[in-house]
Amino acid sequence: MKKILSLLLVLVLVMSMAACGKTGGNDSNTGTEENSNWKVAILTGTVSQGEEEFRAAEKAVAQYGEEHIVTATYPDNFMSEMETTVSQLVSFASDPDVKAIVMCQAVPGAKAGFDKIREMGRDDILLIAGTPQEDPAVISAAADIVMYADEAAQGDTIMDTCKEWGIDVLIHYSFPRHMAMELIVARHELLQANAEKYGIELVDVTAPDPTAEAGLSASQQFILEDVPQQLAKYEGKKVAFFTTNCGMQPSLQQACLDEPNAYYPQPCCPSPYHGFPATLGLELQIGGDDEEALKQIAAKLQEHDAVGRFSTWPSPVAMTIIEIGVEYSKAYIDGTITDRNDSDAIVKMFNEKADGAKVNNYTDVNGTTYDNYYTVLLAPVNFEDYLK
Repeated sequence: MKKILSLLLVLVLVMSMAACGKTGGNDSNTGTEENSNWKVAILTGTVSQGEEEFRAAEKAVAQYGEEHIVTATYPDNFMSEMETTVSQLVSFASDPDVKAIVMCQAVPGAKAGFDKIREMGRDDILLIAGTPQEDPAVISAAADIVMYADEAAQGDTIMDTCKEWGIDVLIHYSFPRHMAMELIVARHELLQANAEKYGIELVDVTAPDPTAEAGLSASQQFILEDVPQQLAKYEGKKVAFFTTNCGMQPSLQQACLDEPNAYYPQPCCPSPYHGFPATLGLELQIGGDDEEALKQIAAKLQEHDAVGRFSTWPSPVAMTIIEIGVEYSKAYIDGTITDRNDSDAIVKMFNEKADGAKVNNYTDVNGTTYDNYYTVLLAPVNFEDYLK
């Protein structure tokens, strides 16, 4: 009888230990084996404001399934509907199975939403911000990881391309909201310095803000009307055009396409898929074979005698940020990555997905370096290299 009781006690003890091993609680790492209901939430803009990010979220769902990836979008007019963005982030965190949130673009409202999630006691959630629109010091304090195309360094690469093309004038379209953002300002300052060095005239033109009452259509129409006026003003000169806004890219590409003196050094978020499919009437699989996409773009540009007047980056950084955000989150959840901010893992992931990527921690004008804020820089493409 004593042996039976002893065996029963041992059995109860073993079962209780097994049960304890399966309680995830709110630990930072629960492990996918112990928590088969793990979820990563992705918040992006709509197709009209950022199709690449939207498609990257769809791709993640296709790869991991709806049981593990949940998605939503923030409003197109995110500046006046910031509470909606915050509410969506909080809604994600209300699901105890959500162990990571990837937001790209991290529009205003990201910091407030992340702060509310922490106030909820969800310290276990990994928070990743891609392409942030809040200043580095602000978003770095709220997120575990921040990732962005190296916007400041583009002040060098854009102007180097313009110099190579023999550009006389660079028209820079933006608006006050964007020109209050630290990295956009840093890029603009570099553009100014390089313009003076290369003897290129930099002209700032204020366009309507797409988040204003008139909306994106008014901004796009402005671009379509202003580009011909600028070309007439600088008749006989090579004029390059750049805008800081995603939604304006197709209009700017369209306006430059058949104008022999109009040049387009890159989209604001450089990528083979940013504006080009719509402008050129191409049915490209966004996030598919990048080299094949570049070949198709080059062929279409050749039809318009524009191969030597357009450029971009060879890979879609915005999509890559979401892919890496999801992969990093999954590895963190299952314990493969144990640190919230593992810089070696992040650099390795970027190099695997974007050949030749230069990944650095952001350092502001005061010399402060943010060890969780990563910037990515790729070299611009020459579409002549992709002609069949």
